Amino acid sequence: MSQLKNIIFDLGGVLLNLDVARCMDGLERIGLHEVRKWITGANEAGFFKEYECGLLTTAQFRDEIRKWTSCSLTDGEIDGIWNSMLKDIPPYKLELLCDLRKKYNLFLLSNTNELHWQVCTGKFACKGMQVQDYFTRIFLSFQMHLAKPDVEIFRTVCDTAGIEAEESLFVDDSMENCRAAASLGIHTLHYTPGDDLKMQLQKIIE
Repeated sequence: MSQLKNIIFDLGGVLLNLDVARCMDGLERIGLHEVRKWITGANEAGFFKEYECGLLTTAQFRDEIRKWTSCSLTDGEIDGIWNSMLKDIPPYKLELLCDLRKKYNLFLLSNTNELHWQVCTGKFACKGMQVQDYFTRIFLSFQMHLAKPDVEIFRTVCDTAGIEAEESLFVDDSMENCRAAASLGIHTLHYTPGDDLKMQLQKIIE
């Protein structure tokens, strides 16, 4: 792929290890029995989707949890359960980003929310680098009021960043999201969590 200039990374499942089941189990324990209809592990629905798209504030999101569970949970208790799905970013992936940014423009495109993003930023800290040091630009669903797999989010990324679809590679663990990106002419890599990301990328870009 000699014309490749840009690589757009998903966050959860690609760079960041997730344990979605742990979060769902925690939500079910407090009485949110509908949670498995709303959280699929790839894309969300219901008020989770609204929070992901920035249509609910964090305070409103917590109140929705309380409403659906009929529990008088503290903010900290809700945040702890919600953030329990977030694990680590393997060090080799941070090193990979450092190597790739020498040759490509790197972008982050994540379906995420304010609470998760506050935690995730710290997971990029390594050797004096912060999250913004790895990427040319960061695109977050809750700030954009758009979410994958809406094709419009990919169009907005290309237009805002001033990049061409055919010169870009999108890496995501959701086939549905990859199909949406591919519909605009963006090259895609459907990544399986747990695979060696470096090896998977090398098969495409070298």
